[in-house]
Amino acid sequence: MLDATLQKLKGNIEDKAAFMKTVRSIKVDTCRGPVQFDQYGNVVGNIYIRKVVRKLGRLVNEVIHTYPNVSQFWTYKPEAFLKNPVYSRDFPPAKNLES
Repeated sequence: MLDATLQKLKGNIEDKAAFMKTVRSIKVDTCRGPVQFDQYGNVVGNIYIRKVVRKLGRLVNEVIHTYPNVSQFWTYKPEAFLKNPVYSRDFPPAKNLES
């Protein structure tokens, strides 16, 4: 991310606002797939479901499904998710298993 940002800015990092705007708007292909930042400054990227298979006598990971562009909110709408309290020992409330 940093290298791509520096290339786009041609090494000019003196303007901090421009630097932050660029780093948050850039999308980079990495060894783990495409990565970018969301509006909250958190990473959005692919999640890979894999299984171990034997190929040519070696055990290797084989991707069986890809969930593209997964954010910290997964399938929830950010606005609805952020209305809830942060996860803690008290939230979400524990279910009473004896009922």
